[in-house]
Amino acid sequence: MSPYVSKIDRRTALKWLSAAAVTLAVAPTMARAATYVKTPKGYGTDPDMLNPTSPWDRIMTDRQLQLTAVLTDIILPAEGEHPAPSAIGVPDFVNEWVSSPYEQTKSDQKVILEGLDWIDAEAKGRGAKGFVEADSGVQMAIVTAIAKPDASAAHAFFKRFRHLTLGGYYSTPEGFADIGYIGNVPMESYPGPDATMKAMLEERMKAIGI
Repeated sequence: MSPYVSKIDRRTALKWLSAAAVTLAVAPTMARAATYVKTPKGYGTDPDMLNPTSPWDRIMTDRQLQLTAVLTDIILPAEGEHPAPSAIGVPDFVNEWVSSPYEQTKSDQKVILEGLDWIDAEAKGRGAKGFVEADSGVQMAIVTAIAKPDASAAHAFFKRFRHLTLGGYYSTPEGFADIGYIGNVPMESYPGPDATMKAMLEERMKAIGI
């Protein structure tokens, strides 16, 4: 895999963060979180989506970003017309997520960053230069081990990382396409109910005596 290069700008990342917050069921919403969450000095107000400048810095090191790219693609590999997470910027989304100063994201920051460092060290312990450079056999052995449900910190990391990967991916147009969701598409004209719908309507009307 070639080194990952960031694919989305900050404005896009911030919009994505807000959209994915709904997908990931984070409560309260990002827009309301800052009203009671302790914020770092100098943070200010919630991001202005019309302004591409973010009020916080992305905190992942390049190494952690590369680890994120490799792991997201292992969790959700490319298939047919559906691109891998790294191809559409999911690593940037994860970086933005753990960098933001909200209650849930700050909690995820520690879990995700420490977990990324852990899998890198684990790969080195298995004879590789690191997780990114390890062959697929070593990578899959590590992922398979931490994917097994238990009380370990490694599994807690993987479970949350996988949640962020899927939540980020499936809040994109590419993710919508993968699950067949087309959203609100305007129709040129209304074709009226088909035969099946008409039969259901007639049955309901008879049932209520119309």
